[in-house]
Amino acid sequence: MKVGDIVIVADLGEMKVYRAEPRDLEAEAGLKPTNVKLDLINAVDYVEAHWKVKDIVTDEAGRFKADAGKMGANAGERHGLEAKMEEDVIRAIAEDITKMVEQYNPPKYFLALPQPIFKRVWDRVGPQAKQKLFRYIEEDLTKMDKNRLPQMFKEKGKHF
Repeated sequence: MKVGDIVIVADLGEMKVYRAEPRDLEAEAGLKPTNVKLDLINAVDYVEAHWKVKDIVTDEAGRFKADAGKMGANAGERHGLEAKMEEDVIRAIAEDITKMVEQYNPPKYFLALPQPIFKRVWDRVGPQAKQKLFRYIEEDLTKMDKNRLPQMFKEKGKHF
């Protein structure tokens, strides 16, 4: 990781974007460009990911006819609301990754997403952002101390 690179860590609830800045004068002069510290430059909360289905729909089932024509409290059909909400957040994460890479225009960037959503997000990231990816980790690193992130990418980071 060198000065000017960015690090994007995200999960279904939030995204954090860090820029690698010089840690000391040698790094600033370009003598040791890998001597960096990460500064938070952007953060996004995905509020929809925190919602529960019970907060969106009414909490009582309607009075539909139950099986065999008797009156009862049949809940009706599940409409896949949870899956749709998750897909909306995944689409938003991919759009935000693309937007952040275009906005900050780093020489390269590092990405960490949880393994269950990595492929679904990556498939929706824009082609220009895909070209600049340097290393990725399929883990949730949103809660990790930012000072440990460069070492994590050095040890566990994969290339495409």
